[in-house]
Amino acid sequence: YNKLVPFLYSKFFGIRGSLRVVFSRITGMFKAAVRNVSESDMNTVVHKSCALVAQTFMLAMAEEKYDTCPLEGFDAWKIKKLLNLPRGAKVSIVITCGIREEGGIHSPRFRIPLEEQYKRI
Repeated sequence: YNKLVPFLYSKFFGIRGSLRVVFSRITGMFKAAVRNVSESDMNTVVHKSCALVAQTFMLAMAEEKYDTCPLEGFDAWKIKKLLNLPRGAKVSIVITCGIREEGGIHSPRFRIPLEEQYKRI
């Protein structure tokens, strides 16, 4: 941890990212290696990690009898301004939370049957 994490997350004008890619590809020829090492890869990994945290948060909220809804297609710039986040901050996901209103669904719900969505392998 003390060697891998600083190696993966350090920046130096993008040069270290290129070196990490070369190093991981060479290392990967001989043993299992972390391959998501460029700065672009790390950005993707961080957003995936946020999605896992969001899932855990949503499950915890459901346990407390709150409903949640993850949103996509939001105005990240306005959210950053509203929350007074630094310029380099990224907004991965917005989750609305609240208590369900009885009769809050105004139209019939359509659900694809589970058997059509998933195939057991």
